[in-house]
Amino acid sequence: MKVAIVVMPFLAIDRPSLAAGLLKAAVERRGITCDCKYFNVTFASMIGVRTYTDIVDTSLTVLPGEWIFSQLYYGQAFSDWARYESEVLRCPVWGLDQEGSSDSIREGLSAAPSFLRIVFESSDWNQYDLVAFTSTFEQTMPSLCLARMIREHYPQVKIAAGGANFESSMGLAYMEHFPFLDYVCTGEGDVCFPDLCENLSRGLHDVPSGILYRAGDKVRSTPTKARDFVELDGLPIPEFGDFFRVFSNSFPQCRDAPVLVVETSRGCWWGEHYHCTFCGLNGEGMKFRQKHWRRVVEEVDELRSRHPRSPLHFADNILSLHYLKNLIPYWADKQDSTKKFFEVKSNLTHSQIALLKRAGVTSLQAGVESLADDTLRVMRKGVTGAQNVALLRWAAELGVDIYWNVLVGFPNEPFTDYDVNLSVMKLITHLRPPEFCGHIRLDRFSPNYTDWRSLGFSAIRPLAVYKHLFPLEESELSRLAIYFAYEHPEFDKVLERATPLADFSKQWREKHSTNESGTLAILPNGPGDFVLVDSRFNFEKSEMPLNPIQIELLLQCDAPAGSRRAIQNAATACEAAVEEVDATFDTLVSRGIIAVIGKQAITLPLLPEKARLERATESNQIQPTRSEEGWPALNILSQ
Repeated sequence: MKVAIVVMPFLAIDRPSLAAGLLKAAVERRGITCDCKYFNVTFASMIGVRTYTDIVDTSLTVLPGEWIFSQLYYGQAFSDWARYESEVLRCPVWGLDQEGSSDSIREGLSAAPSFLRIVFESSDWNQYDLVAFTSTFEQTMPSLCLARMIREHYPQVKIAAGGANFESSMGLAYMEHFPFLDYVCTGEGDVCFPDLCENLSRGLHDVPSGILYRAGDKVRSTPTKARDFVELDGLPIPEFGDFFRVFSNSFPQCRDAPVLVVETSRGCWWGEHYHCTFCGLNGEGMKFRQKHWRRVVEEVDELRSRHPRSPLHFADNILSLHYLKNLIPYWADKQDSTKKFFEVKSNLTHSQIALLKRAGVTSLQAGVESLADDTLRVMRKGVTGAQNVALLRWAAELGVDIYWNVLVGFPNEPFTDYDVNLSVMKLITHLRPPEFCGHIRLDRFSPNYTDWRSLGFSAIRPLAVYKHLFPLEESELSRLAIYFAYEHPEFDKVLERATPLADFSKQWREKHSTNESGTLAILPNGPGDFVLVDSRFNFEKSEMPLNPIQIELLLQCDAPAGSRRAIQNAATACEAAVEEVDATFDTLVSRGIIAVIGKQAITLPLLPEKARLERATESNQIQPTRSEEGWPALNILSQ
């Protein structure tokens, strides 16, 4: 028995496929030979990394990678470049916001036929009993093109597919429309796929639950009583050797080592209870599970011994809270300097970010999707705008890169929140800008999809691009689609009101990319003295010595704080009249030094640790600052 796992474009080429690495290791555990074929790297080497990356980074609302290979699969009977460009790329709502990607898409289209011929002819497919394709994001049509070629020339070779694009009911739709697919895994394949390989190697026809198969002209599945989730500690360490060999051969001059993908958990501990309305990431696997922290240490150590130059990218949707008590302190104590990336909830504290930094975490994807409280409630984020600003500032203070977005377009969001977002964005231009700012996309498996009527949408339908991928009626496209267009009563106003936000965020990103965005920071200025330096690109440059009341107010609002309590605490600490402190607070707000978002105030300048230490030694008796009554500071980490 010999198995091939194929990774087609358009997976990013700076990292191996976690799914392919896990399945290869699991299959080889059964004594079965398994090769991983990273044809995404092959295509990138053919068209150039920049062109390939342009296509990968192009908005998923136009699915350029899928369209390129749909043209090879179906020809131009129902779509061609002129129609695709007019109806998809130039769509004012879901199309491209830049022209540059069009050239890269056309280059990819031109090279795709040669690529398919090369990857097909370069392998002896006859040696394999089973060829499996993994598909996430834009790998489905490339996979179907090659799978069809294999079936036509090697009809005895079994074809399987799996991954996020085949999850749940989508798998059945693909089985029905593409008859050369013999097996489709519709969920986690860590156990059922190796079981299938083992059964085939023994000549058994039993198909494990979790995999669709054909029985004559019918699609069948093995019944199961309930969904069993994989025990993560029982998984093998992924095998990435095939990727690193292909990458080094394809790009021998590349100085940067590819990223190592590590998985410590699945699901989302927040989403189990409060599913963010726009998020469709976990499909039907929201239940949060995590590996024992010592298992994570062992796995990371083993992967680093195999690939010592690579930074670590943790693929978890959200960092486990428990790891802040064991795994992260372990790495911090070891002074582990290997660069690490995590996705986190945005209510981390300053001390927790500092701990992550000491553990080697250099970048975070934070769940910051708005700076306005009411919209965050609509999203079910469980945080406030002030908390999000605090996280962005603390990360900047500690030298941690943080990636975030601003999402708008939700039914029932207050239109005043557009002004709130814009006003706060203009105050924090010394921090990292959002990667994206615009209206939401509606994703399968998200509450916006499953509960679209109750959440205020008046209609949903597959994005227009799907009509350019498959020659099917809309009802069938709805079974295959992951991304959907939508309507709601206020959507026309959304597009109008989102424009100033998008324009300003673009300007901010441009300034940031050229190191011209400026700073807003408090700097030591002699023993016990501090000066405020403001060079934000959208403010008048200034320097201002700070008096004790100003310093104390900034420290009181270091974390989100109720304005009244912060003023009272500062007055007590400085032995000053409340009226004087109140006036000072108003001045700091008017100058964009403190922001008041909803009922919480938050300091904006980068604070030196020296100021925090001096304040801690001077007084430990001031009552901790909290937000106003009726609006408790949300910190899920303490629960």
